[in-house]
Amino acid sequence: MRNKDPQFDPEWRDDVFDPAALEIPLVFPSDSARNDGIWVQSRCEFEETVFGKVHRHASPRVIKAIVKKSDLAAYHTLSDSAGNVTPRSHPVYDVLFPPKAWMSDSVEERCTTLAAARLARGKILVGGLGLAVYPQFVLHLQRPFHSMTLVEREPRVIELIRQAWIKSLSREEASRIRIIEGTIESYLRETAELFDTIYLDTWEDGDPRFLPYANYLVQLALPKCAADGQIQCWSYALMMDTFVRDAIMYAQQGFPLQNFHLDPALEKLAAWLQSNPGTPLEAVAPTARDMALTTAQSLEDYDRNLCFTPYAASMSEAIRNMARFRKP
Repeated sequence: MRNKDPQFDPEWRDDVFDPAALEIPLVFPSDSARNDGIWVQSRCEFEETVFGKVHRHASPRVIKAIVKKSDLAAYHTLSDSAGNVTPRSHPVYDVLFPPKAWMSDSVEERCTTLAAARLARGKILVGGLGLAVYPQFVLHLQRPFHSMTLVEREPRVIELIRQAWIKSLSREEASRIRIIEGTIESYLRETAELFDTIYLDTWEDGDPRFLPYANYLVQLALPKCAADGQIQCWSYALMMDTFVRDAIMYAQQGFPLQNFHLDPALEKLAAWLQSNPGTPLEAVAPTARDMALTTAQSLEDYDRNLCFTPYAASMSEAIRNMARFRKP
């Protein structure tokens, strides 16, 4: 089992509905024109699914998102009936692989981020800037912090946030905020600073294929966290639950995981299931949980878009996925 690190509690949950998350005013960039990089887009919703339950709004709610083209388009080449390759700029790619809300102001995003912001204190390090929801919540809650370092790899995201939120801050507030362009991995490897609070949110959704990456970041963060400090990972407990639930499903169905390219944690599980045929289902859950907790690997070493997942938005997407993930 994983050694207990006092700075990181994998049991901490942020997937709890908190109505206060909807009441806190936030400053966001204005909508921008769609392009080949990222853009800002608003939509109105009467209801949202929040941690598996439908939440209906009293009036239409505007949701702001930073949107990007789907990563999946890069793994497919389209051609016409004459065999001519369709250029990547053609809108048909967006039809087959819809652009994705990379960072959003959904109720779930607000609730998970507020749960973490309620714990922020001291010297804070944040991996991932997004729409700057976390730092805005920290300021609104008047948490006892004296500096906040925000590390973001995308210069366009930094530009959007500087033009919107940073400009809205008082001089005193702005003096405590520092934005650094780069990856949180590089920053954690290179910095000599210690932090009281480290909040990691550099993965785009609660896909359990991100668990090895999240564990890798926690390993990098532990030496940079004060002895009485704390590390929180966005949606970690939810990803863990999903991984364990799926593991039980694979064992029940005798699913041939070994026939597919897998993320590092699922690779370990597949090997274990093959080596232990007929294992009682009650033994699968703790084993899967331990593997998910202890497997750590950088996204530089595996591409989650090439690793098997049972989830798809449509039957056609599921068929494409199965073909992409299957080993030769």
